[in-house]
Amino acid sequence: MSIASQICKRTYQADGENREWEVDFPLLSEQDLEVYVTAPDGTQTQLTSAYELHLAQHILEYPTTSSGLSALSTGYTLTLLRRTPLTQPLSFTQQGTLDAQALEQGYDKLTLNVQELAEQVTRSIKYPVSSNKTGADAQTFLDELAASQTTALSGALASVEQTKQTLQQNMQDESSTRLQADVTLQQNIQTLTGTLAQKDATLTSALSAESTARATADTSLQTNLTAEAAARSAADDALAAQISQLHFIEFVSALPASGNSKYVYAVPQEQTDLENHPIVVLYMWNAADSSWNAVGAFSTNLEPDNLLTKTEASGTYLTQTNAQATYLPLAQKSAANGVAGLDATGKVVSSQLPYATASTVGGIKQSFDSTTHTWTIIVSQ
Repeated sequence: MSIASQICKRTYQADGENREWEVDFPLLSEQDLEVYVTAPDGTQTQLTSAYELHLAQHILEYPTTSSGLSALSTGYTLTLLRRTPLTQPLSFTQQGTLDAQALEQGYDKLTLNVQELAEQVTRSIKYPVSSNKTGADAQTFLDELAASQTTALSGALASVEQTKQTLQQNMQDESSTRLQADVTLQQNIQTLTGTLAQKDATLTSALSAESTARATADTSLQTNLTAEAAARSAADDALAAQISQLHFIEFVSALPASGNSKYVYAVPQEQTDLENHPIVVLYMWNAADSSWNAVGAFSTNLEPDNLLTKTEASGTYLTQTNAQATYLPLAQKSAANGVAGLDATGKVVSSQLPYATASTVGGIKQSFDSTTHTWTIIVSQ
């Protein structure tokens, strides 16, 4: 056969599951294969059983199922090594037949022997190619190697000893420094303790003074709150009394010089809310001190052009009805097909009310729609 591969050994890493290992190098006989198991600690054992070689399939089974052994665990290695006997089984006679197949087998066996010897040589300690030493000098080489190791070990031990002494000196120095630091720390703690005690006394005194001042302030605040609540209640009552007398909300472009205390005057502003709706501020005329008081504000979803603005002339129109600036003229006030007028008390004058006969039962009822800002007058009969 032709020997194309120089491989004569394979080493595999176990994984705890595999039982079949490839034998990808030539063997002349099953007896030429040696099997070794190496443990994680480096212990090596040559196997003599529990494995089976399937030469035709180039597979080694280990451990076999019939052996009852578990597969090699992770960390173990399996080494397959070919060891062909160093023998010459061929014999040729004088003037005999030269068998080409037998001659090739002999050459094959010699090639396998050489490969196996080369594998061993690569694992051996060798002298440089320029060295003149021979195998007889091996002991001298080992002695020199041992002497070199001894010298190196002695130097290492001396270095370790020097390091040890330096470390001991550093530990002594550190101990002395630590002791001095402990003394200083103790002194600082005592000083700090005295300072903290003094600060605690000062803080206690300050807290006591603050507590007294806080109690006084709380009493004063409570008095003020009571007075403010009473004043607010009185103001609310007064405002409620004023509001209860209101009969009409009048939209104006700007506050006039004076007003009627029974009216709420709504003044549209140039500002808008977050949704861009116009803002309207409500005012009441305080006749007691002749001044205007703001009593509230609201926003409306009416278009800005549907409200009077601060720049429009006051008193010309009652209301603006659409975006085309169509206003209700004052000429229609108290006129036919116009709007009813009010007397000095804010009520519809009797001449503009339906004529009441002797059989009329009921009265006049008015209501205000805060959504549309319109009044409704209902005459019940």
